[in-house]
Amino acid sequence: MQATPLTRSARRAVPWRAVMLVLAIGQVVSSLLSRLYGGEFTTADRPGEPPIVPVGWAFSIWTLVELLCIAYAVWALPDRRPDPVVRNRLAVPLSVVFAGFSCWLVAAEVAPVWGTVVVFAVMIAGLLRAVSVALAHRSEIAGWGPVPRGLLWWMLGVYAGWSSIAVWVNLTTALAGSGAPVDGAAGIAGQCAVLAGATATAVAVVRWTRGLLPYALAAGWGLLTASLGALGAGQPALAGIAAAGLAVVAVAAVRARGRRTPAHR
Repeated sequence: MQATPLTRSARRAVPWRAVMLVLAIGQVVSSLLSRLYGGEFTTADRPGEPPIVPVGWAFSIWTLVELLCIAYAVWALPDRRPDPVVRNRLAVPLSVVFAGFSCWLVAAEVAPVWGTVVVFAVMIAGLLRAVSVALAHRSEIAGWGPVPRGLLWWMLGVYAGWSSIAVWVNLTTALAGSGAPVDGAAGIAGQCAVLAGATATAVAVVRWTRGLLPYALAAGWGLLTASLGALGAGQPALAGIAAAGLAVVAVAAVRARGRRTPAHR
């Protein structure tokens, strides 16, 4: 698909693509600063955290997310790229998401209990909006070529898939920080409910996106590493429930992809 002349409204939206690129770079910078100077809340495998928190190395997926965001933002910036209206519509919610990432790291230092949950909820809303825009313009995006098309879908899928699970885990850590138990009957029951919520969220998005593969893989990564985290914490029941959630998401993804029409493959 060839680039089309910019309308006046599209030209006004160009700064949003520049903002998106700056904020994508900001994600990397804030992440590096957090690793160097961050406090206990952003430290992996810290003592006393809920068993279903994914194992420490699971969070390396953020590096992939950050790189995909920068790569897409760099590609989407020039006016000569195809479908400027679509790129502009994507840039607004993605800018909110990228800004939210850096704000989450700040909240983790100043208001780690519930501030992080609020910021994450805003990020999820922005991601869902961006996915909605992409789905509405799937036919236009199909003409972008394999590299930019792949960048967009993998960025959206991996970011949204991992975040769909991570926001529920974040809720668990906030509850624990407020004094809720992380072990015993009440603690186990609460984390079972969280895993059920995370699984239901992932299944709903998988169906909505017709089995978007990057989303399913990233959500599966979250549930798999939550299972390993629970197993390492000596909670085999929680590990089994997280693994069952992974299986449910996998089945939902296979079924959703099997129902896709040729135009959506």
